[in-house]
Amino acid sequence: GLAYTPLHYDWRLNERHYGALQGLSKERTAVRLGRNRVMEWRRSYYAKPPRMTSKHPHYSIIQGDARYGHVQDCIPDGESLEECQSRVVDAWNNCILQDIIMKKSNNNNSNNNHNNYNKFMIDSSNYTLVVAHANTLRALVMHLDGISPDQIEKINIPTAIPFYYDVNVATGKLEKQNNTNDSGVFGGTYISDSRKQRSFLERRRAADDPWLWALDDDQVSYQMLQQEEQEQRQDTTMNAAATSTSTSTSETKSSTTTMDDAETYLEELDNPNYYYNYY
Repeated sequence: GLAYTPLHYDWRLNERHYGALQGLSKERTAVRLGRNRVMEWRRSYYAKPPRMTSKHPHYSIIQGDARYGHVQDCIPDGESLEECQSRVVDAWNNCILQDIIMKKSNNNNSNNNHNNYNKFMIDSSNYTLVVAHANTLRALVMHLDGISPDQIEKINIPTAIPFYYDVNVATGKLEKQNNTNDSGVFGGTYISDSRKQRSFLERRRAADDPWLWALDDDQVSYQMLQQEEQEQRQDTTMNAAATSTSTSTSETKSSTTTMDDAETYLEELDNPNYYYNYY
């Protein structure tokens, strides 16, 4: 029922930068590199994918995007969820939360300022709608609800199903929903019942292949995907040598994956519940 809704764009709410994985099909990448490795990059709080180099097809597109000319020094070459969360929380504290508090403050004094056009735009609604991506929303939810790095791996944000929080404008803190004040659990309220949520996700999965636009595998070489891992393994080997050889062997074994892992991953993709659990 609003005649006008002011929009504010902020690069800090952009999707997480997946480095060398950017633009690749999840399914085919799991086949190439193994499900366990890909899922760790996608779900873990600390794991960082191989970085994007200048040889990547998207590198020049991102670096040359005029929308980010004023933040060139901030553009990453890949992010862990931890690094993504840093910029998202900065946007929350310094932009979104301030907007919420300002609306309440202006509404309390609106009778004295009816001729201020900018103020009228703010007074039009008591709500602030944050539209972002699954990973940036996961990062924000983690911050708001005090969810630990281990717990966030199990938290999923379904696509296009809105949820809300109530914010106490006096303190800037959340007013917990669902009759819980526990930290470490999702405290938002979905504006939809579970049946509608699952129906939407099943229809989304049944739609046209969402990866028709994905890069061809040969556009991002295997060496590009392995470069970061090789460097990490060298660091791990050097650190392990200072402790024990057995520890180094254990870490190497735990990081390996098999084709069986990839096949299991592809089988899961045929199950509509996969999209509910992981997207």
